Amino acid sequence: MSVKLKAGSMELEAAFIEWLRAQGYNPADGIDPFFSESDFVRSQMPMIHESEKERLAEEARLHLKRRCADPTFAGQFPVVYHCLDKHNQDVRYTVVLTLSDEGAEWAAKLWSGTVYLGEIHGSDNGSHAHYLDVARANIESQIKRTSAVKQQVR
Repeated sequence: MSVKLKAGSMELEAAFIEWLRAQGYNPADGIDPFFSESDFVRSQMPMIHESEKERLAEEARLHLKRRCADPTFAGQFPVVYHCLDKHNQDVRYTVVLTLSDEGAEWAAKLWSGTVYLGEIHGSDNGSHAHYLDVARANIESQIKRTSAVKQQVR
């Protein structure tokens, strides 16, 4: 078996992209959690000689940081927003906004730590110039009324 935790390896980038999408992180903020929480990194570490682990991991981190600075790479991911729930737990969320002549509909995916909490859906049919702001205000209002722990149980 070859080590895939190397700067520039396709396997590293593919695992990083898949992990970012599954965990709701934007690329630049997701590098450290990827290295500490991902199954890919955990599965690669035992295959690396002890004397090489720190160097290879640092080279891989730097490679991902360079990739994240590339607007073409970073542009593949939605903006990740943050807010606190009623128990002051950090909740990350992304928003998909669909506009039509009648108004807007949105769906937000929510995460707290490594736990996917589910989705919040909403809509507005008024004539607003800033539907994203309306959607975010609605989403954050719902998040603040509920605790992340309660949402995980659903």
